[in-house]
Amino acid sequence: MYDLQKLRHEFPILSKCVYLDSASTSQTPKCSVDAMCEYFFEYAANHGRGAHHLARKTTEKYEETRTRLGNFLKVSPDHIIFTKNTTDAVNTVANGLTWKRGDEIITTWLEHHSNLLPWMNLKKKGVRVTFVQHENGYLNPQNIQEAICSKTRLVAVTHMPNILGTVQPVGAIGRIAHDAGVPVIVDGAQSVGHFPVDVTYIDYLAIPGHKGLLGPQGTGALYMKDPESLNCSIFGGGMVVSVSHKTVKLLPPPAKFEPGTPNIPGVIGLGPAIDLVSSLGVRNIHAHEKQLGSRMYEGLVKIPGVSVYSPNGTGVVSFNVAGENPNEFSRKLDDYKKICVRSGMHCAEPLASSYHCEGTIRASVGCYTTNDEVDALIESVRYLTGNM
Repeated sequence: MYDLQKLRHEFPILSKCVYLDSASTSQTPKCSVDAMCEYFFEYAANHGRGAHHLARKTTEKYEETRTRLGNFLKVSPDHIIFTKNTTDAVNTVANGLTWKRGDEIITTWLEHHSNLLPWMNLKKKGVRVTFVQHENGYLNPQNIQEAICSKTRLVAVTHMPNILGTVQPVGAIGRIAHDAGVPVIVDGAQSVGHFPVDVTYIDYLAIPGHKGLLGPQGTGALYMKDPESLNCSIFGGGMVVSVSHKTVKLLPPPAKFEPGTPNIPGVIGLGPAIDLVSSLGVRNIHAHEKQLGSRMYEGLVKIPGVSVYSPNGTGVVSFNVAGENPNEFSRKLDDYKKICVRSGMHCAEPLASSYHCEGTIRASVGCYTTNDEVDALIESVRYLTGNM
């Protein structure tokens, strides 16, 4: 395991609150912020535009992050494009595939809106969206297999739903889909950086920079097994070999998918954050977060009037308190002990609504979370519910 107290020095804000909202966004380490400041103060220029030394260094640093992410995922960096976030990555696939009226997409009732609305939007093109139900928060690959038909063009699944924290069998789902000749897109918003991700049976992996990878907000990526399988959906500067009034010749991937000026400081800041995650070891992070999740579950489930929706051992724990609105109770936790949790539908309304509640209170841990912080949540819930 890693030195947790040493790690926490990278995140000064953790000394000022109990931060249990990492499923929404992680805290950003000093090494990442320092890299962004270095960019602004020492060599700021545009990426891929110019022969002068500032532009060259900017491009070099930007592309170093692509290489780091490729190494992290064990894939070629040329198969990675940078996006604004996971949502942007999913939309790149939705808008980049060629759709015909009558085509079908299979997705599930576990999805975040980011892996749901882009597919529902395709209904305007005559594309059918089929939903597969979960079983106590888990997908049964057999149900995916039974849903696939001759019209199925894509299977879109989450690796870990952001309300429940249950890890889905994307490998088994991918094998089934590939046997039927159907590509798979996986929403890796809650998985990449939290536990090892095998892309063997994943055609498209949507990746956030600001969650498990600890990078700044406004960064993300899309891994594509076959970059030529997608059409460009956004056009502009920096993506072409040549342009005339009659023809346009595009650069090869990844450049053709990244027109315009990107989030240069954000991507540069993402690089050291990836290095930090790599140095900790993703398996170590997973073991740490799983232990914290079990501690939280076991503490909360014993409190009278508390309903816990997540299973034991997940780093994302959703719960409610009888007679309390989740938003109001979350505010009470903040007012009482500066405990920061998320509340509401969590941009996954179909799943949240299935529990017949006004949303949930969601506490989520990160690689930097301590046992004391989990205990502070449990003790605060006990106090605020009169169960001390």
